[in-house]
Amino acid sequence: MSATTCFRHDPCTKYSMRCATLLAALVFFVLSGPMESLVARHISADLQYRLTILFSFLMGTGLTAYAAKQVPDRLWMALQAAWPLLAFSALAIISTAWSIMPQSTILSSLALTFFTLAAIAACALCDWTAMLKGIAFACFVLGILSLILIPFGGLMTELHEGALRGPFGEKNRAGMVYAIGAIASGGVAFTTRRIRWLVPIPFFIILLFLSQSGTSTIACIIGLGALAYGEILRGKPARLVLGSWLGAIAAIGIFTLVTLNAETILDMVGEDATFTGRDRIWPAVLLRIQESPILGYGYDTYWREGNLDLEWLWYEVGFEVYNAHNGWLETMLAVGIPGVALLGWLVVRTGFAGLTGLYQSNDPRRMAIPMIALIMMMSVTESAIGGPEGPSWLLLLLITTKAAMGEEKPARVPLPSGNQRRFRTRQRT
Repeated sequence: MSATTCFRHDPCTKYSMRCATLLAALVFFVLSGPMESLVARHISADLQYRLTILFSFLMGTGLTAYAAKQVPDRLWMALQAAWPLLAFSALAIISTAWSIMPQSTILSSLALTFFTLAAIAACALCDWTAMLKGIAFACFVLGILSLILIPFGGLMTELHEGALRGPFGEKNRAGMVYAIGAIASGGVAFTTRRIRWLVPIPFFIILLFLSQSGTSTIACIIGLGALAYGEILRGKPARLVLGSWLGAIAAIGIFTLVTLNAETILDMVGEDATFTGRDRIWPAVLLRIQESPILGYGYDTYWREGNLDLEWLWYEVGFEVYNAHNGWLETMLAVGIPGVALLGWLVVRTGFAGLTGLYQSNDPRRMAIPMIALIMMMSVTESAIGGPEGPSWLLLLLITTKAAMGEEKPARVPLPSGNQRRFRTRQRT
């Protein structure tokens, strides 16, 4: 009997994996930011940033301490796998030295560090299946909560009036969560061979359309397409090579079709040719990057109140804007070329790990490919990566760390001795 089979039939481990699924759901629910947004909307906007730091600190320290006690070897493995993320956090802290607003930089970089530690510890405590189930479950709960909150501010009232935002501050973040939920549900269905996990996907797609988030809708379609295409090709090296060539040809054809019919497609997903003014934001941000391309302006500081240059950027753009609306430009603005290089290496490394997983019969690392496709599409028009919090950034931390940990055995979290004796007694009887 294989090690995996033994693992699946170990009652103690089955119990601990149910706990791991709930733990992954808790991590994603808390760190994706719904509670801070609700507090900002109904109580005080000033509390949002403080709560982000508080939740990151509590989750980071608590999960790391728990993982160090229960699965120290796996925690060490996860820390080694996540060295680019730890280097990125260190770079954010060091950027305090040249930051235009040092106090904001040190607070945000510490929040980033604890946020990163929480994701690393979660990877040590959960195997792939538990993590995907937890993410899907958390997104499903957030989707239900979004519908419940419709009469209580769950719809946008100013820009994009009527768009579903649920517990989040705006529709695009809500759309990110719904798209992630759809991909995670599909990932669980394919890795566990349980078709019932495909049932939530239509629910998430309906929520996506209600959110009117064009970027998230396109990202979800790309992610689901990559997921299905990977399932067709996995485990067959010859089929994988041929399928990759056919996929490249199809991608070129789709790109040509989209380019020739861009306005029609943008209208279908609720966007316009200016990407809602982003064609004015990006040139203005690029001008600032050219002034400090190597080190940036300091982590998470440029858009803070008190930056005098921000008002000039608003004047150039023609309206107030509070992020670069592109993850890579946002990272360049914050920590320059070294930060972009670290994130770029993460994406490339994870892509290769996902392709390696496709060669195996049922290697869950192949789930990294649709997830990375989803995140990269989102980062084109949203500041979805590199920040101290957010659902897409959290997903990137989890996926890149798990993929780099290799074809690992599932986590065995020990149970209290009394529970172990009870399970052994049941086995004997």
